[in-house]
Amino acid sequence: MSDSSDDEITLSKESLSALQDFYKSREVEQQDKFEISEDWQLSQFWYEEETSKFVANVIEQETIGGNVVVCLSTPSIYKVLHKNNNLLLNSNLFEYDKRFNVYGDKFHFYDYNNPEDGISEQLKGNVDYICLDPPFLSEECIEKVAKTITLLRKPTTRLLLLTGRIQWNNIQKYLPEMMICEFEPKHPRLQNDFFCCSNYHSKLLGLETKK
Repeated sequence: MSDSSDDEITLSKESLSALQDFYKSREVEQQDKFEISEDWQLSQFWYEEETSKFVANVIEQETIGGNVVVCLSTPSIYKVLHKNNNLLLNSNLFEYDKRFNVYGDKFHFYDYNNPEDGISEQLKGNVDYICLDPPFLSEECIEKVAKTITLLRKPTTRLLLLTGRIQWNNIQKYLPEMMICEFEPKHPRLQNDFFCCSNYHSKLLGLETKK
């Protein structure tokens, strides 16, 4: 057999099939690694897949001024961003559920009860887009999450908040610049009246017209 690098290695059909099966198996293992189910005890209710994909696209299309993104208590949206592997974005997940540490240094443990803890110096005042869904429908939760946003944001930071419409008065109190969007997020298992709001005029999300 020649040692020349110009020679091509030819695999038998059996070997080629075994190699293909190996790569398929490894790909499935990688996908399974990130398949994390809802934990209702942690108030986790994933959005419909189309909602997660749409919101992830909004983030990718409408992040300006830089590339640092934080998904705060929105793991199902972060999952889409991670899968899309947009190299132009530096996406991070702030989440209480430590199962999501499979995302390595992109995972940041977050407990809204301690809104100022665990935020890296690299992210303070340096985030360009924050997508959030406070884990509980309470004024206390909105108030504490707003403190976290204050630490992360800069003057040009874009905010997108998804939650129950019942929270609108609290949102106006703690994040008065927010505007209700036309787009409505969907949950497959919840019947609450959900909505979203942003602090900028989004072409993709639209603005709700007064009825």
